[in-house]
Amino acid sequence: MPEGILIDYNDGRPVMEITAGLRASSFCTSFSGLSSQESQYPVNTSLVAGSQVIVIPTNPISIIDFSYYDVAMMGNVARNGNSGVIISVETLGGGSFYPDWSGYVMEILPAQTYNEGLFVSNSTNFTAISNAAKLMTCAYTGRITVNGSAPLPVSGIPFGKWSNPNVSVGFDGANIIVRDISYSGRDDVAGSATIDLVIFNQTAPVGGDGITMTNAAGQVTFSTRKRPFVYDRQLQITDSFQNINNGFCQITYTGVQVRMNGGYGNLRTKGVVMSNGSVRSAYNKVVGNYYSNGWDMTRNRNITMPILILPNMY
Repeated sequence: MPEGILIDYNDGRPVMEITAGLRASSFCTSFSGLSSQESQYPVNTSLVAGSQVIVIPTNPISIIDFSYYDVAMMGNVARNGNSGVIISVETLGGGSFYPDWSGYVMEILPAQTYNEGLFVSNSTNFTAISNAAKLMTCAYTGRITVNGSAPLPVSGIPFGKWSNPNVSVGFDGANIIVRDISYSGRDDVAGSATIDLVIFNQTAPVGGDGITMTNAAGQVTFSTRKRPFVYDRQLQITDSFQNINNGFCQITYTGVQVRMNGGYGNLRTKGVVMSNGSVRSAYNKVVGNYYSNGWDMTRNRNITMPILILPNMY
């Protein structure tokens, strides 16, 4: 392995290699529900000066569906000093409304704050796990088969690996949604996928054999008994396949699409397609079918917010 820290759990899962270039992010807060402001989504949380902030969406799509429809998708993230973030809104129809989203705000602490902890560095990037960080930990690993939809075995942020170019996999904040993309009609046709699933949440690490770190209050902040949440990179997902080197892809809705079919606009969320270690975005769950009266309602948008890719060590 490259220079770094090797953690072997001897449990049949891959070993963890904590090497330079990986990122260990500290939990700040979760958010869900309607925004307090129109056309943007502020999230208030304390941030460390100089940290790098990331937003991890669990449901980045908000849809108004009455006699008409409009869609608000998570856009860019602006830091609001050290008191939170503001997520911009990107709409499909140009309307203005209060988005209903969910997700997590996390941050990578600046390297100079790591007076105690684990630090792996080279000339250009670093991996650091500090005893000041509130790390998410791996609460579930396993292989599941989803036929149409399935709730998460435990709550948290889901990541997965599978290989099936004919299905799209999404996540509505509570359930994994699988749809058959070889079907081109208007109906909501279920698909099936066998997924190597990993879920992270705020389950506290437990000290024991191996490496254990505690903070000044005596709380365990890192332990090799519990796989920490480290990620490889952020990916701007598109409709074209991108290789992720056999990593785990975040499972989430990735956009919206309207296809014309028999005079109707077929509105769907989009999800992740994974095949042979590469991922792309494609239509997923049907939201509604709208008679167009001759108007071409075709639309296709992916979220601009990047999704996370984890290394193949869970």
